[in-house]
Amino acid sequence: MEVLRARGLGVVSPYPAGMASGSTHRPVFRLLGAFTAVSAAGGVLAAGLVVPAVAATGSAARMGVEVFNELPSDLGDQKLSEATTIRWSDGSVMARVYDQNRSVVSFDQIAPVMRDAIVAIEDSRFYEHGAVDVKGIARALVSNAGGGDTQGASTLTQQYVKNVLVEQAVEEGDAEAAAAAVDADGVDGYARKLREMKLAVGVEKEMSKDEILAAYLNVAYFYNNVYGIEAAAQYYFSKPAAELALHEAALLAGLVQNPAGYNPVEKEEAAIGRRNVVLARMLELGKIDQAAHDAAAAAPLGLVLQPSRQGCMAAESAAYFCDYVTHVIAQDPAFGETVEEREELLRRGGLSITTTLDKRVQAITQEAVNAGVNPGQPARSAASVVEPGNGKILAMAQNTTYSPDEDVVGQTTLNYNVSDAMGGGNGFQQGSTFKPFTLATWLKSGRSLDSVVPSPRSGSDPISAFTACGSKIRSGDTYTYYNSESSSSGSMTVRRATSQSVNTAYVSMEKQLDICDIAATAQSLGVYKASATKNFLTGEVSRDLDQNPSMTLGTNLVTPLSIAGAYAAFAAEGTFCEPVAIMEVLDTEGNPLPVPSADCQQVLDPNVARNVTEALEEGWQSGTARRVERIGRPVASKTGTTNDSADVWFAAYTPQMAAAVWVGHASGTDSLNGESINGRRYRRVYGSTIPGPIWANIVGPAAEALGQPVKDFTPGTNEGLRTTVSNGRVKVPNVVGRSVSSATRTLENAGFDVSVSSRRVTSSIGAGLVARQSASSARPGATITLTRSAGRPAPEPEPEETTEAPEPETTSEAPESSESTTPAAAEVELPEGVAEELEQGLEDLRGMLPTPRADRG
Repeated sequence: MEVLRARGLGVVSPYPAGMASGSTHRPVFRLLGAFTAVSAAGGVLAAGLVVPAVAATGSAARMGVEVFNELPSDLGDQKLSEATTIRWSDGSVMARVYDQNRSVVSFDQIAPVMRDAIVAIEDSRFYEHGAVDVKGIARALVSNAGGGDTQGASTLTQQYVKNVLVEQAVEEGDAEAAAAAVDADGVDGYARKLREMKLAVGVEKEMSKDEILAAYLNVAYFYNNVYGIEAAAQYYFSKPAAELALHEAALLAGLVQNPAGYNPVEKEEAAIGRRNVVLARMLELGKIDQAAHDAAAAAPLGLVLQPSRQGCMAAESAAYFCDYVTHVIAQDPAFGETVEEREELLRRGGLSITTTLDKRVQAITQEAVNAGVNPGQPARSAASVVEPGNGKILAMAQNTTYSPDEDVVGQTTLNYNVSDAMGGGNGFQQGSTFKPFTLATWLKSGRSLDSVVPSPRSGSDPISAFTACGSKIRSGDTYTYYNSESSSSGSMTVRRATSQSVNTAYVSMEKQLDICDIAATAQSLGVYKASATKNFLTGEVSRDLDQNPSMTLGTNLVTPLSIAGAYAAFAAEGTFCEPVAIMEVLDTEGNPLPVPSADCQQVLDPNVARNVTEALEEGWQSGTARRVERIGRPVASKTGTTNDSADVWFAAYTPQMAAAVWVGHASGTDSLNGESINGRRYRRVYGSTIPGPIWANIVGPAAEALGQPVKDFTPGTNEGLRTTVSNGRVKVPNVVGRSVSSATRTLENAGFDVSVSSRRVTSSIGAGLVARQSASSARPGATITLTRSAGRPAPEPEPEETTEAPEPETTSEAPESSESTTPAAAEVELPEGVAEELEQGLEDLRGMLPTPRADRG
């Protein structure tokens, strides 16, 4: 015999291969009759639905019995598809993601009146018979054999089995098997019945009646894409299943027989009629009294619809963040070995995902983003807010509506805050908001904020003048650069170059560092390209930052979330935490699942981070952000403006909150200059022009909403740092007038070697103390020669008396000659450039030994 099985469902043909279905009616009837006889004699559970061959006569019947005995008795995986709930940080529902809108509940979570209603109308003898109702089968046999309407006689257990089979087929994508599971015509219908009978017995061996009833109510379909009694109660009456009233329970119980025909949303009269049939049956069975019946039958339909929109569109202002969460689940191996498994878990696994998003901060951020650049115009704005020290994403917003209707202005599913792998695009050039990473590398190399660097109005250098990964970059091209947010020129301290955002000064710093070290600093703080592209230096396709001379001015395409996360690390004094969106994930049983870790690590020395903050504070107080509205608490900030103002940024932080705001166009190339934004036309747009006020309108109110106290930053120190001059040489501490031991200790602590000359010079400085030092600036590690003082010179002897006439008196006193009017060499104040040239010449003449190269950081 050939047994035909549908994939994964155990569906079999009830007759031998080649036998016409019409010729099998008699054997199937005999088989059902034999089953009925055996069940009546020994009880369904005792019979186990295994019909002995002696109960049937004829070869066809015996073959039918063999087929019946081959039917599976185990229903297999009965786990139902459930919706995953994505929640705000306070536990309230943000959105539900599902293939089927269902929430599985226990027997005790279903109102008793609901349980009574479904039993009354679907299987009134449910608690009296076994898995199969023998009387019902006999009645159906007589009716069907006599040519009457087909009668099902299915128990609730059998109906549960049928629905589970459909679920399994749908999950496997087997439409044919799903159709076969509900086929009720002819011999195939009898075959389905036989299969249900045997599987039903297996179910009742494993589950109690109460468990089966609850399982049935959880699997039943209630129309309008609503599955299970809990989702139905929420959808139609906006209440949990445990709180259903009699008239509501009767309506839902009547709906399962024909969901489309009794759909109360569109067919109110039919739905009320069917409800009253259920109420009458409950009265007949004594489940309710006449008064309760009459009151429920007279009640209006009473729908309080709460439609459950599928997916993240229901999250409204948090829709982009919700979409980001779904990408986190799909990307993380903690939720399954393959992307397909993770996505199935998300859509069907009934997870409860509590996120980091704060309702208050999100609402404030969305309002600020929309107010800064009103939706519906070409310009776009986006902002991410991250909590320092733990990486929690508190808000993520942009001035568009989450929608697949990309052809409508202001509607898109593209998340401007994140990378392409997480639902975003290719990112945006970040301009000068990258400079803090160069600054951190400068400080890591041991140089201070008070070091002086050249800062011409513009510059043009061969690319080969820059070092990357220990070697000069091989290129014959030239890199030309100029100042954007500052017109300063000449030489200045790194501190001032940061607060005024002087491009040329930062390129000067970059030339003294290794570009690969700068990239490594940024990447240690989570800043990578938003999309994998061919790397400038290596030629490999990756998300590593392009290591070229323009990097320090922010030419890599990055995301607001990554910048917010990096600045949060500065606020946390060098502790970087990967931005995280999920706090907790529970499975359907309430068991916690692993969640992506922030993996917080100390990636910068605390003093380096503090010095970065100190420089950025000056940018807020008196630099490029000075015109941004104050928020009443300490802020460290950096503006960013790209060529032609195609992208403008404002990234800043308080000790408790970091945020990055981007404004530009989705294309990432069109200029904002001259564009009318919010009805105002801007000749030139900078980071402080639009993004700065958006940032202030986010962080100020958000800090107040969260009750964050006003807190100061910890200032940095110069410990372990050296101050350099404009040519990169290190400023040598002035030790004139100190003891040799004290001077030596100071110079060695600053990274210099010390030599003490055997020669002594007369000086107004006390004898034995340092009268001179060989240089006020030098290369790191150079030898500084100290010359001790011999004390004041001896006074000249008194002149001998003579008989010569005295000299005529003068009208003014001559200067005292006991001490030279020329100060010691170490105390001469010369113009900076002249002093350096003289010192360099002296070093060359002295034939000093070669000194170590400057650190690359």
